[in-house]
Amino acid sequence: MRRENVVIQQWDLSCGAAALATLLRYQHGEDVDEKEVAVALMKREEYIRNPQLVQGREGFSLLDLKRHADARGYKGVGYGKLKLEDLLEKAPLIVPVSVNGYNHFVIFRGMARDRVLLADPAWGNRTMSVADFMQHWIDYPSLGHIGFAVQRPDGIAAPNALQPRAEDFVALN
Repeated sequence: MRRENVVIQQWDLSCGAAALATLLRYQHGEDVDEKEVAVALMKREEYIRNPQLVQGREGFSLLDLKRHADARGYKGVGYGKLKLEDLLEKAPLIVPVSVNGYNHFVIFRGMARDRVLLADPAWGNRTMSVADFMQHWIDYPSLGHIGFAVQRPDGIAAPNALQPRAEDFVALN
């Protein structure tokens, strides 16, 4: 259950690729994996010229993820100045967190009572208290708390296997 509907990252700096692959696969039903997304992201001209940029930036950026989602025919949408209530309304969203001094992308799936449910590419599904999540969710000086969604341009409802279920919160506490 911990790894259900989560693409687990295989490399240290690939949480963005794995998070995007998770949204594409389990939110939108597309047969894609982390490697396919990472390879496509690395094909950007600036990364071909200087592959060390990914390492220097500690992975891919949300702009990289947006460009790839858009190239696949989706609409990548970034949101700024988000509050927890906004996450609940727009979930699932990729959000940046800082854990033990490292920046990392996770997918906010939902909330029940005082727990949030995250699809973490480094770990799998996990919950944490709202207070802990708010401490880890990066608050940028000019943008505030941010999040990234992948939307279908055709308006058709996505399969949404990332919709949280009650048992997700019980089993993962």
